[in-house]
Amino acid sequence: MKKMNKAEIQLLHNSIQAEAIEAMQKISEADSVWRCAYEKAPDELPPQEETEKLALLHHDFMTALTLLAVLEKTMPRNSTRESLLILSYEMFKLTCPNTFERFGCEDILKSVATLLDSIPTPEMLTAGSIDKSVHMIAKAAQYLPKIPIVPKEETPTAATVTVAKDKGKEVNINVGLHAAFAPIVPRLTVFDLSVMQAAASIYASGSKTFSTNQLYRVLTGADAHTRITSKATLEAVRKSLDTLQATIITIDAEQQAALGKYRRYDWNETTFKGYLLPMTKIETAYYSGNQLTAKCDCWRIIDTPPLLAYSKTIKQVATIPQKVKRLPRGVSATVNNICIRDTLLYYIQLNRDKGAKLNYSTLFEAAGVDTSDRISRHRMRKAVKALLQHWQEIGFIADQTDVIESSKNDTIYIS
Repeated sequence: MKKMNKAEIQLLHNSIQAEAIEAMQKISEADSVWRCAYEKAPDELPPQEETEKLALLHHDFMTALTLLAVLEKTMPRNSTRESLLILSYEMFKLTCPNTFERFGCEDILKSVATLLDSIPTPEMLTAGSIDKSVHMIAKAAQYLPKIPIVPKEETPTAATVTVAKDKGKEVNINVGLHAAFAPIVPRLTVFDLSVMQAAASIYASGSKTFSTNQLYRVLTGADAHTRITSKATLEAVRKSLDTLQATIITIDAEQQAALGKYRRYDWNETTFKGYLLPMTKIETAYYSGNQLTAKCDCWRIIDTPPLLAYSKTIKQVATIPQKVKRLPRGVSATVNNICIRDTLLYYIQLNRDKGAKLNYSTLFEAAGVDTSDRISRHRMRKAVKALLQHWQEIGFIADQTDVIESSKNDTIYIS
């Protein structure tokens, strides 16, 4: 059991504080719904589902509040996360006897441990990566860069995205992007989608707190010992996070939910709305590693990203080993190369077991890269070939994959 230093205690405190604030807001919203139901029928009990939801949210809030109270006290020397778990359990039992009696010993311990596990150690923030990445392959994800982000002063409009056909008629979802606060970019980029995929992958791995450096590693597929090679890409990551945090997405999938093949899925809701990355920036965390003191920017994801929730509902989320995201030798960690890699992954996963066929112009347009001059076009093609060769070598795609080149058409066949 490794003892916690001041840096880790600060990181835990700031992360749990963000969690407590968000939990309080959710309680307020659920309480309003509960009271509204009670006022409509004062002689009847509000729906059991709403009552249970309110109780669970209160439980989550008290868990965060208890951990926060323990951390704000003077921690004993040589404290570990395990001892923090015990101290929190004892305080919960003392300060919330009714909740403790209702949920029981094991459940309280589990909820406290889950919250602690969602916060990585300072070392993981600077050097840690993940084993598997999630890749949202829903059509709505690829369509996002085509949708204008409406300024916060204007009424949001929705774009129609056709997702299927039923008896000859198109089945559509409506997707809108709205700026929560200004200033905001006019549209998302493919790189923004890549950053969102990387953050969603960290969230799906069980960790809700992450650093910009850690996100860079997940985004580029770098392991814990690979140094950050592109300051320009790291800065692009920071700007993208600001955009994703400030943009609200609304997905109305009512038509899709009513379609036969989708009806059997778990539709807890048919409208998915929220920030593209619902997160808050926590204070800069200081950490100690190899006897050196440094700092890193940290974020706390406070809810499931709406696009991830939608993609999971319609079962269009691919799980990809992190080694597949690793950029091979000769392919530098530039914004363009990352966009090309993730666009290729989209086509591969979308056509898994069927084979994909596309040409360079289609690929580069979908990736949003500029290949107007011969030098950049040659560089991008070289990156594509290196990625395909790398994926063949590690067994991610079949070795029959080929690129047929001619003066008129360059076609990529992916088995």
